[in-house]
Amino acid sequence: MADEFNRGAIFFDLRDARGDALTDELRLEFRNQVLASLNFQQAVPFPGEALLLTGVPAFPRGLWSVTLVPGKHRFKKVFVDVPAGGRAAVRETLFVDPAEVVPVFPTPGQFAQAPRWAPLIARINAGLFNSLADERRAGLLNLYAKMSHPSAEKVFEFVTEIFDVRPARFFARVDPRLRALVRELPHRFHERPGTLHDFPAGWRRIEEHGSFKTPDPTGNLQLTFATNDAGELAVDADLDDHSGLEHAFDVIRHALTGRDTHPYDIHQILVKFQNIDPGYRFT
Repeated sequence: MADEFNRGAIFFDLRDARGDALTDELRLEFRNQVLASLNFQQAVPFPGEALLLTGVPAFPRGLWSVTLVPGKHRFKKVFVDVPAGGRAAVRETLFVDPAEVVPVFPTPGQFAQAPRWAPLIARINAGLFNSLADERRAGLLNLYAKMSHPSAEKVFEFVTEIFDVRPARFFARVDPRLRALVRELPHRFHERPGTLHDFPAGWRRIEEHGSFKTPDPTGNLQLTFATNDAGELAVDADLDDHSGLEHAFDVIRHALTGRDTHPYDIHQILVKFQNIDPGYRFT
């Protein structure tokens, strides 16, 4: 970068979904929007504090596209206009990259003893619970946290038995009063098509007034109902919101190709946008 250019600085305040200062190794890729010869890259550590990067070419050549490429978080692209002799600020939240992190769940003793987990443990077979791989366990805890929250009318109280767990959903027998409850709360649950929700063998999806979704801007809970020959009621409880995730973090649209949103992304949505803690973290 030649000395004849005006110089400025960029203040990077990067946060994780919980709002804590980012701890990660980043590569910053700078693409100048005026003069391509100014392009450069710089590797920088973010050890839980903000960073001031000085000596960046500034106005009139201070318009930059900056791609943030972390080690354990999803990349993100921002545009920065650096003033001569001053500084621009980049304040962003980065979600974890599911391929680069490992979830840290409560220990078996914590699950068994902490009061917050008692309703969940009481409604799922111990063998099923203990056999869950990381993604399925994460999905289960996401749903339990959302369904226990006032924004969803604490509908988990109506779950009687969880019998199948997938990464973005679970299937459970429920108290028949649950369907009546959600139908009577249009401000909390509005009707949605349930045609994409397939139940395990023995259950028939209810076609009329059979699927309801919370109106959250992102991180919606959808409850789709089914019945069986014994007259029992089951629900497919689903947390999967492609449109909300794309709107919040457009750089990961490529990862959303018709499949369920990754449960670690759902975790980040719940923490960042709804202040709901699913009870596990990442390393």
